[in-house]
Amino acid sequence: MCQSYKVPCTCDQNTAEIFFGKCVLNETAVEEVYCPRCSREIDTDIDSRVWDNGWVLELNMDVVRQYAGSMGISPGELTADWVFDQGYATWVGITPDDTKRRNQERDEIQKLAKTDIRAYYEAMKEWGLNREKRFTAEGWRKMAGRRI
Repeated sequence: MCQSYKVPCTCDQNTAEIFFGKCVLNETAVEEVYCPRCSREIDTDIDSRVWDNGWVLELNMDVVRQYAGSMGISPGELTADWVFDQGYATWVGITPDDTKRRNQERDEIQKLAKTDIRAYYEAMKEWGLNREKRFTAEGWRKMAGRRI
């Protein structure tokens, strides 16, 4: 079973939820997480860091390379960007806090289901479409190249 892992950023002001897809990696693959506030002061030219809209996921590449064979890639070709983009260690959802935000937004819409089911269905549809457009406009990595 694949798992997710909540990890606070280095300034402890935010939390990212990391998903370990394909049941290969686990929390030992994560070195640090930096939110936009704490990523301002870090080096941008380190291969173990994945940058996404101000957030940074830093992987322990020594640990990750141990699993290269299970990922179907040679250890020498393995990069943090590749691991993230292929879903082996990535955000749960589109953003680091997507689960929390999604649940809050959806809970507001759920209230409509009790009073006006048609309005509820329309609101859910609109919310889903606008959500994707918003993420694309904000420049989230997982939305790159997607058409809406």
